[in-house]
Amino acid sequence: MSADDVTAVRTGVALTDGAHLSFARVIGRDAHVLLDRVSPRALFVRSGQMLHTLLLDDAAMPLADVYLCCGDDDYTIVAEGMTGAELARYLEPHRAGLDASVVDLDPTHAALCLEGPFSWELLAELTTPDVIGLPYLSFFTDAGLQCFRGGKTAEFGYDLLVERGALAALRERILVAGRAFDLREVDRATIETCMLEAAFFNVRREVRPGLTPIELQLQWRTTGGRTFPGSTALAAHRTTRRSSLVASAQPIELGPVTLDGEVRGEVLHAAFSPVRGEHLGLAVVDLQLAHPGIPLGALRTISSPAVNNRSLYVDPQRHSYATRATAKFPALLRPSWS
Repeated sequence: MSADDVTAVRTGVALTDGAHLSFARVIGRDAHVLLDRVSPRALFVRSGQMLHTLLLDDAAMPLADVYLCCGDDDYTIVAEGMTGAELARYLEPHRAGLDASVVDLDPTHAALCLEGPFSWELLAELTTPDVIGLPYLSFFTDAGLQCFRGGKTAEFGYDLLVERGALAALRERILVAGRAFDLREVDRATIETCMLEAAFFNVRREVRPGLTPIELQLQWRTTGGRTFPGSTALAAHRTTRRSSLVASAQPIELGPVTLDGEVRGEVLHAAFSPVRGEHLGLAVVDLQLAHPGIPLGALRTISSPAVNNRSLYVDPQRHSYATRATAKFPALLRPSWS
């Protein structure tokens, strides 16, 4: 990871490998019923829409960060934290009495990911100009390519799924079209740094035994009164801790957060933010400390997100990468932000 890599995500277009993602397809008359049995969030979606939720274990610890994507006759699961085969095993006990089966797509399909405030413009050249109007949390299929608009950096983001035999050709098409956008290939560490800046949940870094969606501030991915794996534990759970972004001029170590010699929390994930010019971390701390502006030794709690992401201000109807210098975008870091 470099500062230029993060800058590409924050101000232009970046390409990254989709190996961190897994895919499975749920087919059959009862595909919706099967996924509704395991989704902590009520599965209200129409064809072409995606629901962002979690898969939990019986103790309500997150196992996977998932999009449940409703097709005309099936569902596609886009997951981080579990492989396609693991998704199939997770769903198997809940298939009883249902006309539904799960197909692991990992052996046959792979993904590439576009991130950045002008990634929509590059994608429009690769597929169709209609992509400019693709709403957040929706997807479409175009000539063998499935495009899922999600993104976890707070910039425009698209996951592109193709058969493995077509992956090299897709990458080449992206690289050629990307020359006009100064496309930069970035690694997973870059994306995870941008996720941390934007306070997006990172299932690979921020899961620990005993932590539930409550501590991780992911309650919005659950619906009360439902029955799903982990629902009993979640309903009974009480907590005195909550996640908060922290910052420091010095590198932040993972592990206990101490104040006056007493352990008051734990840092789960940390990285250097080139945009802010300081180190950031995600810590689960006592509730009374989980507010912006509280000093914790060498750390201090800050508001989230930690950056003023550019995609908030890019309008595909008015802006373009070629004319970006003429647009008056706000700074990525507001001067008043501590």
